[in-house]
Amino acid sequence: MDKRINNRYQASMTVEAAFVLPFFLFAFLNLISIIEIYRLQSNLSAAMHTTAKEMAIYGYEYRELAGGDTGKAASLGLTYLYAQNKVRNTLGNGYLNQAPLAGGANSISWIRSKVMENNDIIDLVAVYQVKPPVATVGFAQAQFYNRIRTRAWTGYDNANCGGSANGEEEIVYITPEGTVYHKSRSCTYLKLSISAVDMDFLEEMRNKSGAIYYSCESCGSHCQNTVYITQYGTRYHATLQCSKLKRTILAVPISEAGGRGGCSKCAG
Repeated sequence: MDKRINNRYQASMTVEAAFVLPFFLFAFLNLISIIEIYRLQSNLSAAMHTTAKEMAIYGYEYRELAGGDTGKAASLGLTYLYAQNKVRNTLGNGYLNQAPLAGGANSISWIRSKVMENNDIIDLVAVYQVKPPVATVGFAQAQFYNRIRTRAWTGYDNANCGGSANGEEEIVYITPEGTVYHKSRSCTYLKLSISAVDMDFLEEMRNKSGAIYYSCESCGSHCQNTVYITQYGTRYHATLQCSKLKRTILAVPISEAGGRGGCSKCAG
């Protein structure tokens, strides 16, 4: 009798295990899916944040190359396509193809992104379809968005914020080597005019003073087909990120202009 009861108990346990196990596996697979989707969103956001910061730094150089016309940034390569390639290289095609992306690395859409528009704003928008890594009931494919928004580091003109109207001293702009002060941060005389030229034509080119261009001591050894020069400089550079290809502009009270006269264009 005891043996029959024991057999019935074991049979009951087997039935319960067979009934509960599928539900446990279902819950476990759904949990794994949620974790993988969350990890994809986090990794994508981190890569987009890094890319947006880098594009914000490049914004100044691209605006200068475009001659102040930020709409020309597209012709110079600073577009959502740059962000697309940068994010993909950061995360890797291998990871994106194995992630819960419906379509893999090529399925992320960036066409809603806007670069260097509306006051030099960089607005990166990634749209993609997510599917669970394993087929689970009740977990359908869905559309997700990631967005990073920042402003390019192109400066802020606060020349009109100071003045005698509120009793504060006027703010002007100077360069360490300059002999005049400027009332406008956007004065064309303050802009570092950068040109991209072919290395083959460099020997024929001269700056505004008639001088030839020499290799930059910092980056000149890495030059390829395209180099960068300025109107008054005497060096050519391999990259826009060269530390020598910068202009320091200081915002100071007019009393600290150091005896400089006013710019003939913006302070005359």
